[in-house]
Amino acid sequence: MASNRRIKGLSALTRTLLAGGEGDEADFKKVPDGISQDDLVAFANSETGGTILVGIVERSVDGAQVGVVTGCNISDATILQITNKAVTCIPPVLIEISIENLGSQPILRIAVPSSATKPHCTAKGVYNRRDGSRNRPLHPSELLRIFLENEGRVFAERFESAAERIAADLNNLESSLDTSIKNMADQLGWAESKMDDTESKLDDLVDQLQDLARPISIIGERLRTMFRQDKRHDPVSDRELKKLTQRYAEQIRGRADLMDLIMRGGSIILRSGADYSQELEHDDATKAVENATAQILHEEDLRKYEVDCKAPDECREGELDEFCAIVAEGGEVSAGLRSRVTNALRLGFIRYDGGTVGTAGLKKPKSSYRTKVFSNAKSVANPKQYPFELGWIYLKEEHRSKGQMTRLIRELMPLADGKGVFATTRISNTIMRDMLLQIHFMQNGDGYVSKLRPDETLNLFLLDRTAKE
Repeated sequence: MASNRRIKGLSALTRTLLAGGEGDEADFKKVPDGISQDDLVAFANSETGGTILVGIVERSVDGAQVGVVTGCNISDATILQITNKAVTCIPPVLIEISIENLGSQPILRIAVPSSATKPHCTAKGVYNRRDGSRNRPLHPSELLRIFLENEGRVFAERFESAAERIAADLNNLESSLDTSIKNMADQLGWAESKMDDTESKLDDLVDQLQDLARPISIIGERLRTMFRQDKRHDPVSDRELKKLTQRYAEQIRGRADLMDLIMRGGSIILRSGADYSQELEHDDATKAVENATAQILHEEDLRKYEVDCKAPDECREGELDEFCAIVAEGGEVSAGLRSRVTNALRLGFIRYDGGTVGTAGLKKPKSSYRTKVFSNAKSVANPKQYPFELGWIYLKEEHRSKGQMTRLIRELMPLADGKGVFATTRISNTIMRDMLLQIHFMQNGDGYVSKLRPDETLNLFLLDRTAKE
C-alpha cells in the first residue's frame, strides 16, 4: 500500500479526472486530513472503485465543475497516515498511492479498486458506498446483494471447477469411443455394450450440467426481483441498459427515416415483444430508446459548433464586425474597440450553425498599458516577458456549459508561440478566474481597483509556462 510512483507532471488519468469533476469514480480533497475511512470504504464497496485526488479544490469553469490543483503535503508521514486508515478498515482496503506534479504543486493520487473482499466497513462499523459525488450508507438490501454476489462468485468458481472435470471426462470418453469403434468389427457384441455405457454416461453428464445451471437461474431471478421491488441501484441492469442504449443508437443512425423523424422532433415508440436482455423490462427498454434519441440529438447539436482562430487580416468581410458586436455584448467598452481588434495577434470565434456566438482573443497591448497593469497589481514580474493579453472572452448564455469556450481557449493559447501571456479579471467573476487557473494561469500580485469601474477589484494572472499543457 506504499507509494510506488512519482512523476513530475500530471498523468493523463489525473487530467481526465480533474476535467470531469467529482462523481462516482472521483473525489477531491484539499488536504490529506480530509481523507476518511468512509471515503476508502465507499470506493472499495462500489462496482468500479475510484480515485481520490489530494491537493485539489473543485470550482466551476465555463458552467462545469472541475478540479483545480492547489498542492498538498506529500511527506512520508502523510502517506503513512493514509495507509493506516486503509489497513484499519474491516477488512483492510487495498490502495495504491502515487505522487504527481512534483515540478509545480505536488498532489497525491490514491487509487481504490473495487474490492473482491467487499463489503468493507470503517473501524466504527459503518458500511457505505459511493453515490455520485458523496458517500452514503448501504441499505440492508444492498448489503444482502453484496453477500449474495460473493456467494455467487464462490458458486461460479465451483461451477468452473466442475466444468473442467466434466470436460476431462468427455475427453476421456472420446478417446474410449475411438478405441471402441476401431475394434467394433471384431467385437460387435462388446462394442454395443460399450455404446450403451457411453450413452448412459452422456445422459449423466447432461443431468449434471442441468443441475449446475438451475441454481444460477434461480439466484439471478431472485436478485432481479429483489432489486425491482426495492427500486435499488442494480449494476447489472444498468450495464445492460447502457448496452441496449448504444445498440438502439446504432440502429437509429443506420436508418435515414428514423434520423429524420427525431430531428423533426418526433418520438420513436418501442413495439411490444422487442428483443432485449432478461435483466430489463419493457419500461427499461423504452427508456433505452429515449436515452439513445437524446444522445443522438446532443451529438448532432454539438456538430453545429465550430471554433476558428485566425489573424485579423485573415478575417473575411464582416467577421471583424461580428467579433466586435459579441465583445460589446459582453460589456467591453466599444470606443476604439475596432482598432484594438484589428491590431490583435489572434482572434478566436465560436460559431453555431454558421453564426458567431462566442469570442476570445490574444491582444497586443501597448508597453505602457502592460507596465501600468503590472504596477497596479504590485507585481514583481517583468511586463516585457508577457507581450500578449488574453481577453475579449464572451459566450452567449444559451450556448454555455457545453465545453465550447474551453475548447476555443485551448486552441487559441498555443498561437502565442511560447511567449508570456497575462490576463486580468474581476474578483467577482469566479468563472473567468477558475477558467484561467484550469489552463495553468497563476494569480500574481495584489488586487487593485479598476479605474473604469471603481466599484470593482481586478486581479492579474500570468501564464505559468513551466506547467504542462
